[in-house]
Amino acid sequence: MLCFKTMGDKASVEELTEKIAELSVISFRKLDEMKRLAKHFQDVLNHQQTQQKPSVHKYLKNLTETHKKVFFQKREGVEVEYIFTTEKKSSLQRQRFNSLPVSEVPELLKAELLTAEHAKQVHICTDCKVEIELNDEEPLMDSLQKHFNLEVHLPKLKRESVDVAEPIILPKMSRRLSAMESGETPAQNLDQIMQLVKPTEKLDRNFSSKLEAALIRHLPDNSEASIDAAVKFYQGVYDKLSRDVAVIDFSTQTSSVAPIIMSIKDNVYQNFAADANKNIENEENDQAPERPVKNQVKKYRYYGPIENVIIKLLNNHKLLSLIDDRTGKLAFFCMACEYYTLRFRYDSVLNHVFNETHIHNLSCILQADKHIPFSMDEKSVEKIKEINKKFLYVHDVVDDGNGIRCGLCKTSIDSIESSTLHILDENHLAKLSDKLYRKMRASNPDGAVPDEWGPKDLDWTKFLASVGKPQHNRDHVIIENFIKPSGKVANYCSCCDMTLKGPRQVLFNHIRQKKHLRNAAPHKLSMLYKNYCRPSEYYASFGNYYVCAICPKYVAVPSFAAIIEHFESALHIETVAKLIRSALYSENVDKELLSFNKISTNDVVHCDYCNTTFQDVNEAITHVISSINHQNHITEAKIKENKGDIISVYMQGDYILHSEGASFSCQICKGVYNSIRSLLSHLIYAEHFPVKPNAENVFRFYLELKHNINMLGRNKYVYYEFGKLKCGVCKADVAEGENAKKHVVSTLHRENMGASYINVNESAME
Repeated sequence: MLCFKTMGDKASVEELTEKIAELSVISFRKLDEMKRLAKHFQDVLNHQQTQQKPSVHKYLKNLTETHKKVFFQKREGVEVEYIFTTEKKSSLQRQRFNSLPVSEVPELLKAELLTAEHAKQVHICTDCKVEIELNDEEPLMDSLQKHFNLEVHLPKLKRESVDVAEPIILPKMSRRLSAMESGETPAQNLDQIMQLVKPTEKLDRNFSSKLEAALIRHLPDNSEASIDAAVKFYQGVYDKLSRDVAVIDFSTQTSSVAPIIMSIKDNVYQNFAADANKNIENEENDQAPERPVKNQVKKYRYYGPIENVIIKLLNNHKLLSLIDDRTGKLAFFCMACEYYTLRFRYDSVLNHVFNETHIHNLSCILQADKHIPFSMDEKSVEKIKEINKKFLYVHDVVDDGNGIRCGLCKTSIDSIESSTLHILDENHLAKLSDKLYRKMRASNPDGAVPDEWGPKDLDWTKFLASVGKPQHNRDHVIIENFIKPSGKVANYCSCCDMTLKGPRQVLFNHIRQKKHLRNAAPHKLSMLYKNYCRPSEYYASFGNYYVCAICPKYVAVPSFAAIIEHFESALHIETVAKLIRSALYSENVDKELLSFNKISTNDVVHCDYCNTTFQDVNEAITHVISSINHQNHITEAKIKENKGDIISVYMQGDYILHSEGASFSCQICKGVYNSIRSLLSHLIYAEHFPVKPNAENVFRFYLELKHNINMLGRNKYVYYEFGKLKCGVCKADVAEGENAKKHVVSTLHRENMGASYINVNESAME
C-alpha cells in the first residue's frame, strides 16, 4: 500500500488510507460496483492532499488508467438462454430470448409448445452446455444459483480478486475476466498492456463520411494520407472520451432526459377539457367492412385530389397536421378549440370545422391579434363561413335558397351537419372522383396523371388505410428510444434488448414502461456526452432541453430528436473538422474556436476553464474534444449567459414574459395574451417571428405549456424580466444558480408551500 505519512493532518491521512484500501481490490462482478469504484478512485485522485504530493498523484493516475485498461477488455461472458426443448431437440427449436422476462416467453412461443408433445421450458448455460429445468415451486434465481455452484460450472466461473495496487503485475484470471490471455505469463509491464488495448467504440459510418467530407474542405493538405491521419487522430481522442463516459454513473440524471410522449388517449383526455372527439379508441380496423358486391366490376379511382381539398380546408382553419405517436399516422390538432383527431376520422374533423363553436373560437383569436393576417375586421366569422361554402361548392353541394342540395347525387340534404357526412359517402366520393378525372383529361388529354393524385384505389376507406402514410425520417419515438425497425410489424429496442412484434401500438406501450425509461436514460446521456452535448433545465419553466458544448454558436433545442439532428448537421461536424485542423496544423489554428474554449496561446498554451497548461495546441485540442470536465464548464457558461425559458428555446431566442402562467406578453410587439390558444396562434402565425417551430414541435410545446401553467400558477411565479424570475410564495427572486424547477424543491420553498408542495421530479418522469 501507499504511504501518506508526509501528507499532513493525521485524520485526513487515515481517511485517505481507508479510501485507498477500499479501492485496492477489484471484483469485476457487477457494472454498478465498477462505476462506484471508478467514482471513489476519482475522488481520491482529485483530493487536495493527494495533488500536493506529485509522486503519489502520478502513481494514482497511472493506477486509474490501468483500472480502465483492464475493465475495457472484451470478455467472454456466461449467457443464460431461454429455450423450449423436447426429447429430440433440433437447432430450429432453440431460440434466444435473453432480454425477455420468463413470464413472457411461454406467450411468445405458445405455438411451439403446443406442437411438441414433450415440450418443456428450460435454461441452458452456454458456458458449460448444461440444461437447467424450470421449477414453478422454486424461484428462478435460486435454480440458476444451484447450477452456478456445481463443480461442472465452478471451474469456469471461479473469480480471483485482482489486486491492482501493483499495476505492473497482473495475476492469472479466468477467460471470463480477461481477453488479454495473460494466463500464467510472468510479470508484464504497463507498455505491453497498453499495446493490447483496442478502440472501444467505432465512429458512426454516416458521421465518418460527413467528417471526411468536411476535412477535405478544411484541411490545407487534403490528400488521402492526410485525411486518414486526421480521422485516426479523432478516433483516438473519441476512444478516450468513450472510455471516460462509460464509467460515469448516470442514475442520478435520468429525469433530465425524460421524453415527452404524444398520445391521443392520454393527452386528449388529460389536457383537453371540452373535447367532443371521444371515439379515438378505435382505429381503421373498426371502420365499416367492405361490402361484398355481386356481379359488379371493381372500379378503381383517384382519391388523392379529394383529400388535398380537405387538407387545404383544414389549413385555412389553422389546424396543424401532425404524426400521431401512438399510431404513426396522420392526425390533426385545432389550437383554437384544443381538439385532436386522426386522419381516418375525416367525418369528425369536418364536423368540427363546420361547427359554430369552432368558428367563434377561431374568429375571436384572429380578431384579437392584429399581427395575424386575415384578422383586420369584425367580419372574420363571415370569411370563415365563406371558406366553408367554397369547400362544399367543390363537392357540388350548394344552398340555393330552397335548401341544401348535392348536384352530383341529385339529393336534398337536411343541414350543414348532414352535408359533411354526405360528402364522405362512398357513392358521392366515387362520382366526385370521376368528375375531377374527366375535368383533368379534358384540359390535358395527352398528359399523365399528376403525382399528387397518388395511385388508384378501390374505395375511400382503403385509400385512407394504405395511401398517404407520412414518410418522416425524424420519427422522434424511434430516435429517442433507440428503436431499430426489424420488419414490417416488428421493432427491436436496443435499450431493453428485445424485439417487439405487432403494430406500432405495441411499441408505444413499451416505451412508456418504467423499465424502458430506466434503460433508455443512460443510453441517451451517454450519446449526449460522446457528442459534446448536455441536458439542461429551463430557467423560468419546468422541463428540459439540450445544449451543444462544442459549437461556438449557441445551440439549444427542445427535444432529443432535435439534438441528434444537430449531431449530424454541417455546423457541428465542421466544428469538429476545424478543431482537428487546429490540432494537426499549427499554422492553421482556428483562433475563434480557441477563444471560445478559453485556450490562450500567448506565452504558454493554457486552458482558463480548467486551469491546465499544455505543451502545444495539439494537446490542448485533445483536451477540448476529450475532457468531460472542460465541456461541462463550457455548457455551464453558455446556460448562465443564455437563461432560457420554454418559449425562448422553442422560438430560438424570442421570449414571452408571463405572470403566474395566466397572462403572457410578447416582447417584440408588446401584445398581451390570456390563454395558451391565443399565445400559440400568435407564436406560429404572427408575421414578426423570423423563426417558427414546426407542427410537431408546436404540439410538444403545447403539452409542456399545459404542464407549466399549472406549476407556475401554483407557485405564483412572475417572469417580469428576461433572466429575472420572482417566486410569489417566497416573495423573492429565484437565487443565483437556481431555476424554477430547482427552486420548487428547495427547503425554503417547500416550507413556505406547506401541504401543497409538489414533487416536480416524479411528475416530470411520469
